[in-house]
This record gives sequence, structure tokens and C-alpha cells, in this order.
Amino acid sequence: MPWSIFSETLRRNWRGMIYWGLGLGLLGLLIMIIIPNVDFLKQFESFLNSMPGIIKALGMEDAAQMATPEGFISAGYFGRVILIIAVYAVLAGLNVTVNEEDAGIMDMVLSLPVSRRRIVLEKFAAYALMLAGVVALGYVGLLVGSFSSAIQLDMQKLIMGNINVLPSALLMLAFTMFAGTLFRRKNLATAVAAFFIVGSYVLDFVGGLASESPIAKLRVISFFTYYDNAHVMQTGINIGGAALLLGLTMLLVFASVRAFQRRDIGV
Repeated sequence: MPWSIFSETLRRNWRGMIYWGLGLGLLGLLIMIIIPNVDFLKQFESFLNSMPGIIKALGMEDAAQMATPEGFISAGYFGRVILIIAVYAVLAGLNVTVNEEDAGIMDMVLSLPVSRRRIVLEKFAAYALMLAGVVALGYVGLLVGSFSSAIQLDMQKLIMGNINVLPSALLMLAFTMFAGTLFRRKNLATAVAAFFIVGSYVLDFVGGLASESPIAKLRVISFFTYYDNAHVMQTGINIGGAALLLGLTMLLVFASVRAFQRRDIGV
């Protein structure tokens, strides 16, 4: 039956999407509640002025920019949401193949008249859709919070900010899936995915702090650099960066299919 794996994956995991999305929605709601507090934003600006390294690490030009409603959302919500999404993406990527291998379920799945290619592609499509659902529910939290806010915000900028999360989220999902198809051991696949994400974050963060050091040049290999949450609320999505991340995602999906087709399952 066409798309049976896709629909079954959605059926078994849609509740997790709701729970994670509600968590992001509550975070967005809290951020929107804080924004009208002018005294808080002034204190936030004073704090940033006392720690200029944080401003550089977050990619902002100055504390005044970060203390605006848009700047605060960029740092307070979009700066955190990608780290939360990273955990969901890793868990989802492991579910594509390696978790079922580890549980001994994959042997049964492969006994069905279903190709390995379909397993990888349909499961990836299902989890990609649920990732988008999690991000969309986070936007709902921001939207609901904006109704009670005295600050006028451009809703289009909020939409663009949430769309900007997806290329990085899909890349993390695809990389974890690739690690799971390449390595037999679940622990190894998890460690490789975690190293990729944490390593990228550290390179981007440290490179931003030490902008004149050699390590700053290595930021180009960190996908967090292309996520660029610091400016999405001011200038919109970095189209070139998003296209690069989506291109890498497609390559990893293709590589995952090839790796899984060549794997000896259960060995």
C-alpha cells in the first residue's frame, strides 16, 4: 500500500509532536508576556552592555538592538528553540532505523514487501512533517501571546522566523538518520549525531566570541552560522544559507538510503 509506512509513522508518533509543540508554544507565550515589560528590557540592555562578548556570540551589533522586541524574540525564543528542536530531531532520526534495529523490530519490517528505500524516505518524510508541526505549534504560542501584548509586532516577521528554523531542523534530522543507517550501534549513532550538533554550536558560539581568532574562520562549517537567528527578525531569512542547509539535507537523505541498502541488518 503506497505511503503505508508514512501514515503508520504518523499514527504512532503524532502525540509526541503535540507534546513537544505545546512546550515550544508555552516558551513563545512566556517570551511574548515578558516583552511589554519595558523595565525588564532596560535591565536586559544593561546586562548585555556589561557583557559585550555575549552580543558578539549572538551575532547582534549592539545591546540596544537586542533589547528591542524583535531582538529579544530573536535571542530569547529563536536562540533557544533550535536547541530544543535539536533534541527532538535526534530522537526522531534515531527512530527511522536504528531504534527498530536495536529492538529487533527491523527484521520483521524487512520481511514485508517493502523496499529499504521506502522505509527510509517515508519515515523521513513523516518525521519532517512532524518537525514542521512542532515549529508551527511554537508559532501558535507566539501568536496567542501577541494578542495580549501592547507591543506591535510584524506577524510576517514571526512567520519568517519560524520558517527559518526548519532548514536547520531538517538537517539535524537527516544527519541523525544517516548516522543510524551507517552505524549498527545505537549508542555510536547517538554520539556521532550529538557531536555534530554540539560541535557546530560550540564552533559558532566561540567563533562569535573570538571574532579575530583563527577559530572564527571555522564558523563556516557550523550550520548554526547559517541558521542566523540574530538577524531573521530584522532582515528576514538568509536565503543562501537556508538553501545550503536544505541541499545538505537532501544529500544526507540520499546517503542514508544508500547506506541502509548496503547494510546487513541484525549483524
